[in-house]
Amino acid sequence: MSKKKNERTTRRTNESDELSVLNKITRLLEILVRLNLQTIRGDRTQRDMILMLDSARCGPSEIADLLGTTSNTVNVSLSNEKKKKRKK
Repeated sequence: MSKKKNERTTRRTNESDELSVLNKITRLLEILVRLNLQTIRGDRTQRDMILMLDSARCGPSEIADLLGTTSNTVNVSLSNEKKKKRKK
């Protein structure tokens, strides 16, 4: 591979990595804004926050990190909610 071609490939890879990081930061900032809005609207339980973040398509580990809990707690809460919906 020529030196110029290698430099172009490296540049594209770096730009792609930067874009990926920026997209993740943007997504996390959007989630934080939603959480802040919910907090302003009144007290919400952890379960409510988990459900809200789940509806925002956050994964269990991402939700756990944001709420300072474990992914197991998040998974149990989501599972319980699904069971409640099935009973209705």
